[in-house]
Amino acid sequence: MSPQYTSYSANSTGDRIKRSPRWDDDEGVAATVGTIMSLMVFLTLMGIFTNQFVPAWMNDNESTHTSQVIEQFISLKSSIDVSISYNPNSIVAPSPIFVPVTLSTPGIPVFAGPTAGILTLSPDTLNQRPSLNLTYTWVSTVSGAPQTYILSKDNDGHSGGDLDLYCPNRYFVEQHVIYEGGAVILNQTDGEFIVAGPQLSVRNMGSLASPDWVIMMTEVTIKGLNNTIGGTGSKGVTAILDYADTNTLSNPVPGDLRIDIVSQHGMAWKEYFNRTFNSSGMRPNIDYTIQSTFVPMSNPLNSYYTVTVIVHNVGTLDHTRATVTLSIGELGII
Repeated sequence: MSPQYTSYSANSTGDRIKRSPRWDDDEGVAATVGTIMSLMVFLTLMGIFTNQFVPAWMNDNESTHTSQVIEQFISLKSSIDVSISYNPNSIVAPSPIFVPVTLSTPGIPVFAGPTAGILTLSPDTLNQRPSLNLTYTWVSTVSGAPQTYILSKDNDGHSGGDLDLYCPNRYFVEQHVIYEGGAVILNQTDGEFIVAGPQLSVRNMGSLASPDWVIMMTEVTIKGLNNTIGGTGSKGVTAILDYADTNTLSNPVPGDLRIDIVSQHGMAWKEYFNRTFNSSGMRPNIDYTIQSTFVPMSNPLNSYYTVTVIVHNVGTLDHTRATVTLSIGELGII
């Protein structure tokens, strides 16, 4: 008899060889594809948020911060102005002034940190910028006989010093907010202007053909220690009025009042005097003249302007000179 052989077929072979379960599990493949698709959707949405919403959100935050700082600087200026107005020739001691200044822009949790700021106090020193000098000749009869005097930077006609907050914005335009000469200045890359001017009043007591101008002006000198604070959060600014006095300087024959300004923000001062004098009825190049010169330095950050303002036919100058000591720190204490 012939040997017994087992018969084989394609079907029997398939039954004997068992495939791995992982190749038969269609549900596992679908789960993997679903996870990848979910991650792609998440990353797409995250990219849109970080590239579109975060810059717009931070731009709005930095713009709002600038408005907030301007309000804080104007509050400081207004408090100093009120204290000066009440103090001349007064026997009541002026009240200390405290104003918090917000250095940084709020950030966005997880996505963007706050934008830090730098607050710098530069007190008045001889031959240092900024400075504002008045020159005016008047006749005094205090001693009995008429005598001619000259108000100049050497005898109470000088003021200087400033407080500067630098906002190096990452999304909004970078800006400086400055308090100098009794004015609040906003400076940015595309220009600068005086947001709130110093105490200045212009009136004509004569006629258009023969004007007799009465100028009321306050000079504010900033004293203190040179100091710079950077970081986030808020820092305090303390102001103490040390001295304020007002003198009326009259001239029987109206003369010239000369104002010399040396500042990095000369264009803002020039525009301010032009706007103020024009609104008071003064005629440019007739009742007043303004000249400005740019002085470049090797370091562009140290370049500055000299602005010369001459007002003709000034019969009376009500001149107020004030000295304020500023300090900056956690509680306004250095």
